[in-house]
Amino acid sequence: MVLNFHLALTTLLAVSVKAISQPSGVNQFDLVPYFRHNDTSQLVPDSYIIKFRDNYTLQYHLDSIGVNISSLGHNYYHLDILPGYHIKANQSIIDNLIRRDRGVEWVEHSARAYAPKLSRMSPINQRNLSSSPLSKRYKAILDDRAPFPLVMQSSSEKLNQRSSGAAGFWYWDKAGENVDIYVLDTGMNINHWEFGIPTRATNFRDLDVSPYVEAGDDPRMVDSSEVSHGTCVASLIGGDSIGAARSANLINLKVIGANVTVDEVTDYPNIVKAFGEVRKTHNRKKRACCGRPPFAGSLINLSLGGVAYSESLKTAIRKLKNAGILVVTSAGNSDTSTHRYVPCSYDDTICVASVDNQYRKASYSNYGQHVTVSAPGDNVICASKEGTFLSYVIASGTSLSTAYVTGILAHFISYENIHSNAELVLRRMRDNWNFGFLEGFDAPQSRVTPNTFINNGFQNPNKSPTQPYFGAPSARHARRRGLGGESPTNASLRLEGTSTSKQSPRFLMVKGFSLLNLMENLVLQRPI
Repeated sequence: MVLNFHLALTTLLAVSVKAISQPSGVNQFDLVPYFRHNDTSQLVPDSYIIKFRDNYTLQYHLDSIGVNISSLGHNYYHLDILPGYHIKANQSIIDNLIRRDRGVEWVEHSARAYAPKLSRMSPINQRNLSSSPLSKRYKAILDDRAPFPLVMQSSSEKLNQRSSGAAGFWYWDKAGENVDIYVLDTGMNINHWEFGIPTRATNFRDLDVSPYVEAGDDPRMVDSSEVSHGTCVASLIGGDSIGAARSANLINLKVIGANVTVDEVTDYPNIVKAFGEVRKTHNRKKRACCGRPPFAGSLINLSLGGVAYSESLKTAIRKLKNAGILVVTSAGNSDTSTHRYVPCSYDDTICVASVDNQYRKASYSNYGQHVTVSAPGDNVICASKEGTFLSYVIASGTSLSTAYVTGILAHFISYENIHSNAELVLRRMRDNWNFGFLEGFDAPQSRVTPNTFINNGFQNPNKSPTQPYFGAPSARHARRRGLGGESPTNASLRLEGTSTSKQSPRFLMVKGFSLLNLMENLVLQRPI
């Protein structure tokens, strides 16, 4: 069971996963299950993931096989999230030793994870940029110059165009505060202006090189994507001017390091390994409780996808959710059903499809019953790794829709410090999303694709005036629990009156035109 990863762009192929036949002369009942991709060209030679049964330890395993693992092969590392390990070893060792240990639940043959050659995005001229001064921040913020895709995500009404009466993007001024958002991607330019001064973007554990990329590829934590994929995604999650969670901690966790002039590739076990390290960091911060800096919770943005089922990935995502970490992933850009698309098709992920600025299905977006929610993803402005720290591009794709949803979830987590209860985060999303807005998911798509559109709940008609979204704790309850409730001096989150600051945080002007104007005139030819 191997995952063929890419940046939500490659055409889906009809591939399958199977348990292969047992070696000749060996009783199949003597061996634990062994899974691999049926196309051997996709496999990493002699590379395996071994999953232990519950409560089975490495020492038990060593005692059972009777030899030290290090003597069997190389590139061994523990995958505690499964639990289990990865090793490169001869197939005969796997069959004649590893698979004979009944404490092993299954063995998975590793595969290569791909990102295809991508076209460049449309750049925005970065000369003559300036920012407006910041006005005093209040609890309720109205950014009246926000890009229209953001405006859509705080409106309780279906908008036809900006002139339809939408005032702008409403949000809680501390949206995302103390939330760690792990961006598993191609790396990012953490010094881009969108990430704040001083920057809220950091490399995972302050690493200069990533241990989660394919050997021989660019391990530096910089964005190695020709189309600035990682930087673009991160800016929509939590950018100062174009992000949904403008106070979040953005953590660069690079998992793809190949140059995009050739096929981008990473070994599949690297993803599972990165998941395990995220969970370990998250659990350590939860145990610290009331330390400094404070900790509200974690999210993983995985704007990647593939077409081959993987038990390793599914297991890791389930355990992340049990720890309180949700994985938000893209539905894919092949205009086909998501039923074969992973990890979108796994029940424990939040799978995101793309719509345009008229709530119509994006032409490239995948669809189907495994989609959780849709978000804008067509002709979206985002940060670029190219040029200076003030560079921007226009892009399209379910990767970008995924980023918006991650930012909205951080909005809920930060206000309530939801670091352990993933189901509560899901409830907040469901209670505040818009239903019935979507168009273009034609039959049979319309019968199976949920008609749900992401929303931060700020204008939800069912909430009280002092709530930032429906379901949020009352101000008194929030203050008592040390949550993100309103202060006594500014106890109202009403959308009108003096408690609302109508401002545009660090809004950019380019040659006299706003970023909104540029979005309406620049179009990306291919989605990312």
